[in-house]
Amino acid sequence: MIKKAAVINDISGFGKCSLTAAIPILSVMGVQPCPMPTAVLTNQSGYDNHYCVDMTDELMHYKEMWTKNGEHFDGIYSGYIPNKKQVAIIADFIKTFRKSDTVVLVDPVMGDAGKMYKAYDSETCIKVCTLANTADIITPNLTEFCIMTGTDYTTLTSMSENDDIFSFIEQKAAPLLNMEGKCVIVTGIQRPDGIYNCLIKRNGIYPSKTVRYGESFSGTGDIFASIICASVINGTEISKAVDMASKFIEESIMDTVKEKYNRNDGINFEKFLYKLHSEEVCL
Repeated sequence: MIKKAAVINDISGFGKCSLTAAIPILSVMGVQPCPMPTAVLTNQSGYDNHYCVDMTDELMHYKEMWTKNGEHFDGIYSGYIPNKKQVAIIADFIKTFRKSDTVVLVDPVMGDAGKMYKAYDSETCIKVCTLANTADIITPNLTEFCIMTGTDYTTLTSMSENDDIFSFIEQKAAPLLNMEGKCVIVTGIQRPDGIYNCLIKRNGIYPSKTVRYGESFSGTGDIFASIICASVINGTEISKAVDMASKFIEESIMDTVKEKYNRNDGINFEKFLYKLHSEEVCL
C-alpha cells in the first residue's frame, strides 16, 4: 500500500509554499499527502495584501473523522501554526496517530531574518518549541533555531566567516537532541562561499553546501521539509535526504533567477519534480 503522511500546514493561493508545495512533492515521491489546513490564505503574507481564514475551530474534526475511519499515517508533518490554541490540538493529533514507526517532522515556523513573525508572540513560540521537542526531525531556519536555543541571532550570524560556526551550532543544538535517533536540520545558513543546511545528530554535524543565486524566496523551507519528510518515510538515509533537498532547491532557484522574478512568488520547482521521483537530483 502507498505510504501516507498527515500534512498540517496552511494553504495559500499564491506563494508556492506550505501545502501547495508539500502536496506535489510528497505525491511525486510516492507518499500520499493528507492535508489538514491550519489556515486558508488568498496568498502568503509576504505580499502587500492578503486575507486569512483561521481554521482552528475545524481542526478537531480531522482527528475525529480520521479516527472513526480507522486511518493511520507513516508520517506526520507539521508546519505553520497561526495561533497557540492550535498547538495543543496538533500535539493531541500527533499523540493519537503516532505509532512506533511513524516519522514525526515539525517545521517550527516562527520567524525569519532575525525577526519573529507578526502573528507570533513569545508565548506562542514557547508552545511551538515544546511541540518541536516531541518530533523525530526538526527543520528550523537560522532565526527559528536561535529562538529554540536562546541564541542571539546577531552573534550567530557574525560568525558566518568563521569555520567555528558549525561547532557552535552543534553545541547549541545538543539540548534539542532529547530522543534516540532524533535530528535537527538548520536551514539557510549564509556564508561567503554559499548557503548551508546543517544536519545535526548526536554523533556530529553534517553541513550540506549549495551555491547562492538571487535572494531568499517564499516556500523554500516548506519544499525542503517536504522532501526530507517523504525521503525518510521512504527509508532514505537522512544525510542523503538533506543533500537531495538542498540540490533540488538550488537547481530550482538557479532556473528562477534567469528571468525577472518576485521573491514572494516562490521558485520554479514544478519542472524539476520528476527528479524527486527517481532521486536523480542527487546524481
